[in-house]
Amino acid sequence: MSGTIKGLSLNYNPVNENNTFTSGDIINGQVNLELFKEVAVDRFLIKFKGEANVCLYVSSGESDWEKHSSCERYNLTQFFIQDPSKKDSIRPGSHVFPFSFQVPQGNFPASFIGRHGSVKYILEVTLSNFWTTRTATKEIIFVPGIYIVSPNLMIPQSGATVKKMKLFTSGSASIRATIDKKGYMQGEIIKVSIDVDNSSSRNLKLKYSLKQKQTFHAKGHCQYHTCKIFKVVGDPIPSRSKQTVTTLLTLPTNVQVSILNCCFIKVEYVLKVYLDVPCASDPEIKLPVVILPAGLFLPPLPSQQGFRAFGKPGTAGWSNVSPHPAFWRGPPGAAYGPAPGQYPNMHPSPVPPQPANPEAPPPSYSSTYL
Repeated sequence: MSGTIKGLSLNYNPVNENNTFTSGDIINGQVNLELFKEVAVDRFLIKFKGEANVCLYVSSGESDWEKHSSCERYNLTQFFIQDPSKKDSIRPGSHVFPFSFQVPQGNFPASFIGRHGSVKYILEVTLSNFWTTRTATKEIIFVPGIYIVSPNLMIPQSGATVKKMKLFTSGSASIRATIDKKGYMQGEIIKVSIDVDNSSSRNLKLKYSLKQKQTFHAKGHCQYHTCKIFKVVGDPIPSRSKQTVTTLLTLPTNVQVSILNCCFIKVEYVLKVYLDVPCASDPEIKLPVVILPAGLFLPPLPSQQGFRAFGKPGTAGWSNVSPHPAFWRGPPGAAYGPAPGQYPNMHPSPVPPQPANPEAPPPSYSSTYL
């Protein structure tokens, strides 16, 4: 067949300005086939499928490395361009075959490229007969439309710590921080409320950072990678003073959504609020954050009775979320995910805090979508 087919390719029509797809979207496209001569066809179909892959290199000696890999496949749907029960031939020349199918509902992880693994989705057209097979692919960026999360994403998160100063600083400092919930959409504002008691001999600066943690599993081995999404420096807290501070931190619109529903890959986030103490360890609070796709809304939740906690108690900053259908896709045509043809930026530019105005807070996720 290789000497018969001049070209085989496929294209699809975007459904939004970000060129992403989610559960329930209709994928319309065309397969382009150009033949030098007539060809008999046994199978002519399109598959929409996904795959999570992990590849780890683990040291097994001074200079030896072992490769460990894992794979999870998602066979979403397929579309027959030609009835498989008919053994037809296609004449020479250029042909265009339109196709259309719906992305199925399901708990599929978002498209992702990380340090040791990836989650990718492709359209694959296959043309085959008794002698050979020819394929062509096109990658699609998938963003979850049904997000499987726990109802506790709408519950405020808090933490507190106290530090006694030594060496170059005397006294103590305490800090308590609260965010209004755990789950935030891309581009949403995290409102942080902080109570600071700086009883030390120095002025101390409030700082904030959001970090991403990637976790990869393969055949009993595990590797991690972390990267900073942003870091923001607040105003100094004068020595021997107490203050209540409200800071608004804006999430980048293209930050990777959390991945908590893949067997081998996890993408998690932690917001750190801390006081910068010169020449000493900083008193810090770590609050887990779940990043959700833009455009989701929250339907009424059932009773939380019967849900159980996931993760390892006592592990600072990182936690898993118990599966529960909570967030659903927004109105048709809503924008999702990264810019056309791109994966979410793993190192977005820092976003400075917006001026806090207690009299006119920004509209919260709850008030906007509930």
